[in-house]
Amino acid sequence: MEQNFQNPQIFDIEIPDFESLEMTSVSPKYLNIILLNNVLFSIFVISAFLVSYYFLSENFTELQIIAVASLFLFLIVYVFLSSVIGFKFRKYAVRQHDIVYQYGWLKRSIIIIPFARIQHIKVEQGWFSKILNLKSVSVYTAGVNGGDISIHGLPEEKAEGINHLIMNTISSENNEDGGEI
Repeated sequence: MEQNFQNPQIFDIEIPDFESLEMTSVSPKYLNIILLNNVLFSIFVISAFLVSYYFLSENFTELQIIAVASLFLFLIVYVFLSSVIGFKFRKYAVRQHDIVYQYGWLKRSIIIIPFARIQHIKVEQGWFSKILNLKSVSVYTAGVNGGDISIHGLPEEKAEGINHLIMNTISSENNEDGGEI
């Protein structure tokens, strides 16, 4: 008995092209928050080194101490450079049926979340973000592995606008499907 099984490749389906999408950068003011966090991290690292040096310096040679100090200095410089360079790649876009977020400079990641997959949305504002009039929008899905996104550094109006747009879109889709809000 012969089976006539076919599984041809599909090339003629028009798949949406997200790479030609115009992405919007997060607010440049958010870089201040990132740099403040880096300064606090650097103060902690330098303090840890100085405390260690004070209590343990007689146990190590001068070369070992210089090597450890150089390693800490390299770590601090890397964190600052990585933050500044990576900031340029933090971008987002909101389309009719989904939200797109891109980040990372060494490893670029792009996450696309259809509104139909969104479980809930959270808009947050920290103390320093409040001073700079920035908010963060977090979008949560039912997926377990990397389906959630948090877009930090959005101007307050845009963050609230994205929140309302997604909520209204989800609400209207639920009403059309006969589901509850």
